[in-house]
Amino acid sequence: MKIGKKIFLMVLTILATTVIAFFIYTRNVLNFSNSQLGKTFKQYGKNSSAIEQTKPFSILLMGVDTGDSQRKETWEGNSDTMILVTVNPKTKETTMTSLERDVLVNLADKSGDEDQAKLNAAYANGGTKEALSIIGKLLDIDIDYYMQVNMQGLVDLVDAVGGIKVTNNFDFPISIEENEPEYTAKVEPGTHHINGNQALVYARMRYDDPEGDYGRQKRQREVIQKVVAKLLDMGSSVSNYQKILKAVSKNMQTDIDLSTNNLPNLLGYQDAISNVKTYQLKGTDANINGGSYQLADADGLLKIQNRIKKQLGLKENSKKDLKTNAILYEDFYGEGSLESSYSSDSSGSSSYGNGYDSYNSGPAGGDTGGATNGYSSGGNTGGYAPAPSSDAGSGGGYNSGAESGGGATGY
Repeated sequence: MKIGKKIFLMVLTILATTVIAFFIYTRNVLNFSNSQLGKTFKQYGKNSSAIEQTKPFSILLMGVDTGDSQRKETWEGNSDTMILVTVNPKTKETTMTSLERDVLVNLADKSGDEDQAKLNAAYANGGTKEALSIIGKLLDIDIDYYMQVNMQGLVDLVDAVGGIKVTNNFDFPISIEENEPEYTAKVEPGTHHINGNQALVYARMRYDDPEGDYGRQKRQREVIQKVVAKLLDMGSSVSNYQKILKAVSKNMQTDIDLSTNNLPNLLGYQDAISNVKTYQLKGTDANINGGSYQLADADGLLKIQNRIKKQLGLKENSKKDLKTNAILYEDFYGEGSLESSYSSDSSGSSSYGNGYDSYNSGPAGGDTGGATNGYSSGGNTGGYAPAPSSDAGSGGGYNSGAESGGGATGY
């Protein structure tokens, strides 16, 4: 399951849950909502009361590919996407920091022995509780809540709102069947009212898009806007919202109290949830003992940690006080061998009216990477759709560049 799809689905789930909460609180569907949303609740680790006190809080979002029905019941699978969300009602701002799955960290293996492995091994080895612990150590925070989403959620949510209308401006059908044969739905050229399976394909295709991942993100934002618009335009029909609640309850698990007793507290965050800034935590490619990993560097990781801490009202650290379980780039290659921070920001405000993310183009990356590792920084832009820089330096040949995003280093 690709990262772009998972991020998109989790954002959509948050938006849908917020709109549902408002509807439940303002209309008398309390008993049904309690019975459905109660199915999503499962406590792990920290029993936070931040939401009850309307304080800034953090959520670990995980997209879990559970595969067959038996694994879905137990929530066993891979968490190939992990996003740390902070929500601050005072600044009215939400941040979403995507965590690279291949970042090398210290953790315990399934036998309990100390090991070094990719970040996503935490969930595979020890489930939600282990993932919360390991990612908390990576970022040097105690994570307040978690929310994990099954990938069937997108299909169910779009179907629950009765489908959406989209326009395929390409002169060919949008399809991903060639690369993933299990997805057979298509969206033909022109304007169509599509169902959930078609929406998944429409939001997922990128290989045939001339704009690549950037084009896919535009279609994802389009789907988000249209689903939210349908949610807001569904009026007072209780039966419609029952379908939404069922879709959420089947495909989400969280320790956030979504019962009606807590809804007034959740509504205190609605301004913050509509103002979202996104960031990306990345590492530098490294081949270690035949395996492909990402190595975090101290400066970049500290920048990410302190941004999160500032949003949560916590004390920020200096470099000498950096605490993490990540295996740092400097541990392998020495101080000063990395020319630029590995963390990439794509900061953009969002609202229901202008699409989920706003992107500003910036200059492309420099001409040549460093002579040691061929690292080429990417101007003042982050983003998810890199425009390659030219020649990499001798060594690793790690090209960078930038096409979209906010003010951050590109790759």
